[in-house]
Amino acid sequence: MDPMARANELIEVTQSLTAVIDRESELLKDLRVKEIGLLQQEKDSLAGLYEVRMREIMQEPNLLKTVDPTVRLQLRAASETFESSAQRNANALRAAMEMNTRMVNAIANVASGQEVQPSGYAANGAAPGYTAQRGMTVRPMTLNQEF
Repeated sequence: MDPMARANELIEVTQSLTAVIDRESELLKDLRVKEIGLLQQEKDSLAGLYEVRMREIMQEPNLLKTVDPTVRLQLRAASETFESSAQRNANALRAAMEMNTRMVNAIANVASGQEVQPSGYAANGAAPGYTAQRGMTVRPMTLNQEF
């Protein structure tokens, strides 16, 4: 593939990956997490292609010097936009994970406050909550019933 075609392909891949990342960030912002899964295959595919193309260019550092300066500027702009989008996406993912952790902790705290206290008697005949160290938690009482 000639240098100009490689540069143009890298621009297209970078722009497509940026669009997917921006879409994912918007879904996170709108709390539409279930829809993010639909983007993952496309995101993985584009990220893999981006990585391969970047590796190829890094192995041939003089390759981009032969490309038209206008195309190099387009590639630089696409890369800068991608970096900015990737940073926003990382921040959105961290915020979503933090919110998820807080929500799970809040649910766990509520659930632990709703534990059912045992009732009746234990297998050894003791009242619930009774331990030898604490003593009885229930006071004994008697009933006198006359007919």
